[in-house]
Amino acid sequence: MIATTNATVFDIHLLQEQICAHLTLRDIRRCSLVSRDFYFNFTPHLYKTISIHRKSTFNKFHQPESLAALSKHRNQVNHVSCEFAQIWKTLLDHKCHNLVTLTSGRLLKRYSNVEKNKHQTRYISDLIEVNPRLYSVSLGQFLFKPEVVTRFCSVLRHHTQIRELSIVSPTVCVPCALTRQFLWSSFRLEKLCLDVFSTKYSHEEISDLQFQEYLGLTGSKNPVFSLKELFFPVNMYLREHDAFFRFLEFTPHIERITTPTFRYDYQIEGLQAVMQTTVTNIQHLNVHSISVDGRLVAEMVRLCRNLKSFVSGSRRHGVSFVAGALLEHKETLEEVHLVQASRITSLQVLSFLTDCPKLRIFDVMCKWEKLSPDSEVLARQRIGDVILSTADMNAIAATSTISWACTGLKVLKMRYAVSERDQNETEEEWEAANEWVLPKVLYDRIAELTELEILWLGRVEPAVPSADSLMLAWRVGRGEVVPELESRQPVSESEIRQYEMGTLNMSKALLAWRSLSRLRQLHLRGLKNFIDKNAVREARKSWGNLDWVWYH
Repeated sequence: MIATTNATVFDIHLLQEQICAHLTLRDIRRCSLVSRDFYFNFTPHLYKTISIHRKSTFNKFHQPESLAALSKHRNQVNHVSCEFAQIWKTLLDHKCHNLVTLTSGRLLKRYSNVEKNKHQTRYISDLIEVNPRLYSVSLGQFLFKPEVVTRFCSVLRHHTQIRELSIVSPTVCVPCALTRQFLWSSFRLEKLCLDVFSTKYSHEEISDLQFQEYLGLTGSKNPVFSLKELFFPVNMYLREHDAFFRFLEFTPHIERITTPTFRYDYQIEGLQAVMQTTVTNIQHLNVHSISVDGRLVAEMVRLCRNLKSFVSGSRRHGVSFVAGALLEHKETLEEVHLVQASRITSLQVLSFLTDCPKLRIFDVMCKWEKLSPDSEVLARQRIGDVILSTADMNAIAATSTISWACTGLKVLKMRYAVSERDQNETEEEWEAANEWVLPKVLYDRIAELTELEILWLGRVEPAVPSADSLMLAWRVGRGEVVPELESRQPVSESEIRQYEMGTLNMSKALLAWRSLSRLRQLHLRGLKNFIDKNAVREARKSWGNLDWVWYH
């Protein structure tokens, strides 16, 4: 039976809540221009989310007519994102007491603006206090003075709804005593991000009296913190880590942790002890701030249960042990970031791709090009990049036809090394192989990753045997043009024929990648001389969501 109704198109405001939930602010603004009724019914929804990131927009927001509209619709304001912290006083003055999220990003363009934002912290504390529904607060600036921090932490402890707090000011020097106040005031939070630069430290461990004072902030002798995510990459000097470990003893629910900056082995051993007893449910581990031997990090990885994501730091020794420990979680691993971890072997790289069925992000490639001063590292290798060997890929392909297990991979950033020419190989065999451009076994496997959205692929050429790597690094650092590292143009007839075959090989790869219908970014390094623009245009027809293609 078909239901009948007398409603007309102008009664659409009866469904406005459901309609606006699926519209952007721009669409809602256009709907408000349809008629007078639409204007009165749709305009309040424009004030649910206030997003200001330009000075001109901030000035328009403070015009009299805009402030009058804000007073009228103050109960509809739920989400505010503004880089200019002066807006907090405006929200206070106009009694916006129904906020759910507050976001104030970092404003680095002008130092004067940064200083103005810092001194608005007292208004943020007041604004949090009068908004009982507030759930998330994210600040890109903060005035780290004892009285300001004490006031803010007091408000934080007594607020019953806040679950997420983020303060990111990595260039600000903060005493360790103030960072401890944030930690011990976060017993109701589920997510805490405190990214600051700590320089002041003491040579003594935290005393029992000081510990009781911090414990008293929670109002319980045996508190159990609700923290599930902790992002705390601050500097840990000498004995400051003891206070941090004592804090972790009350956080059994942490699943995602970014460790502080540890530089000594005994600090890692203390963290391992806490992971064995209290923090036993870590599924996301970020150790980019740790600069100790990789063997100790590998032990931390083994202590995790069902590890899903891992972010590595810059270290030279024991990285292969870290990779081996990660592969023990191959059934649950979803994200792997191993930038600046060049000691990982090519076979371990292949193991991540062939043995991790849930892998979604595999990032082992740095963003920028640099020349390695190490003569043992390939001259075109970015310092720390992991390199997949063509020989290993061919060896596995010869014995097995099994595809990569990570069929749902969305981000792939990786370099591969081309094979050097065999002395016994003829020119005809060398031209036919085309392994020196882009191996077929590699681009065929990539073509099977139909969920792929970001592809960064770098070709690494054999090192220049007659070049002094240290001298080349010095010349590149001065900004000089180094002919030895410039892309050499073919001269002889055989070389021209080889480059033509390489271009044909690259065109086949681009056409094979037309299956990547969700591709948004394609970044190709070391392949510019083999790119046929017509092949790129043809392939782009299948990449409807593509943002950009970059090759050099």
